[in-house]
Amino acid sequence: MLKARWIALPLCSFLICTALSTCEKRKSGQSSIPNQTAKKWNRERAELEYRLIQTELKLAKSEELYMVLNFQRKVLRLKLKGAVVWDYPIDIYEADSQEVREFVERFQGDDRRLIRFLSGKHLFAAQHKTPDSILAIVGEAVRANPELLQRDVPARFQLLWGYGLTLEVRTDIVGQPKSPLKSTLVEFRHALRRPFGEAHLIVKMRPADALTLYRAARPGLPTLLYPPL
Repeated sequence: MLKARWIALPLCSFLICTALSTCEKRKSGQSSIPNQTAKKWNRERAELEYRLIQTELKLAKSEELYMVLNFQRKVLRLKLKGAVVWDYPIDIYEADSQEVREFVERFQGDDRRLIRFLSGKHLFAAQHKTPDSILAIVGEAVRANPELLQRDVPARFQLLWGYGLTLEVRTDIVGQPKSPLKSTLVEFRHALRRPFGEAHLIVKMRPADALTLYRAARPGLPTLLYPPL
């Protein structure tokens, strides 16, 4: 009997120590979770998200059409009162590509701005006689009378924001040149600016979507930028 007690006592002590050690490990693991979460929190990113929310709220209250270049979700949108009236995926690039980084850096500038206003656009080539069905879709998207819309379907055009920022849209249709002399001058200006810094993105679109964007993109159109994550 005495011998059994001497054997049981060390065994009980071992089991108690093992249990305590397991509890300590669990507590240590649980306490490290908040620390890991805290390390993942990015103050600069949080401030950017807050600025984006506040900026878009102001645009939504303006009751005017605005454009959104969302490099986080790889989509180009037209919005009115905060609601999406048109969108198109931008899937021809990687979010962290050199071209996108240069475009974002030039758009934001030293003051890290999120909005710029469209300064102009240029149509290089187009196909004549847009079908009435497409004009009806475009008119509904941009809140315009289809009868007032031009019937040319753009084959290639550029949107300009100044500061060397250009978004070029191309479709798969074969169009006739529009204002060849003016197009030559536009290309010449791009060539002159290139050594001094220029951000030029090219996207491909379906003809109907390109027409919607071209008609909606008027000088002064607010453009909100969502930088890539």
